[in-house]
Amino acid sequence: MNNPPDNTPTQGKEQERPGGSALAIWWRSKSPIFRFLAGFLLLMVLFYAFYYSPLYEQFIMEHLLGTQARLANFLLLLIGHDTEAIGDHLVGADFRVSIKGGCDGLEATALYISAVLAFPFAKAGLKWRGLWTGMLILSLLNLVRIAGLYLAGIYWKAGFEFLHLHGGVILFTLIAIALWLLWVARIQTKLAS
Repeated sequence: MNNPPDNTPTQGKEQERPGGSALAIWWRSKSPIFRFLAGFLLLMVLFYAFYYSPLYEQFIMEHLLGTQARLANFLLLLIGHDTEAIGDHLVGADFRVSIKGGCDGLEATALYISAVLAFPFAKAGLKWRGLWTGMLILSLLNLVRIAGLYLAGIYWKAGFEFLHLHGGVILFTLIAIALWLLWVARIQTKLAS
């Protein structure tokens, strides 16, 4: 009778999956809802730590806002407005809009990205496609929002502050959440089939 060698791997999950550390085992033992919420909160904390860091504020923000101003200016030129992008400003003969932090759309986009990455039921390929699609849609919508603020400043001065401070931010955040919910519905359909 032959005895199996002493170095035969055990059948436990720790040996089947890489990352069999105590932390990884503890994490996998938690409910999907807990993993989603904890992952989402951690990613948002990391986003805000970066967003308010000197690295972002000194080296990235100015370039991002300037790029957004140039792209929003392009949209305004397409619809016949004689505007110019100067730094983070959209300048026309009748009105001027300055794009600052908070108007960049990054917070709602980070909300979407964090929710997609933290979602425990999707494979990496589906997450990557969802990330790129959602980021593209949100980036384009934010450019439309910035151009829309310029137009509101010309044609609806009384509504500008509301759109700028409340309506635009809230609506943009709701759109990010709706995009995520659509992505989740699509993932659930793929998992069911």
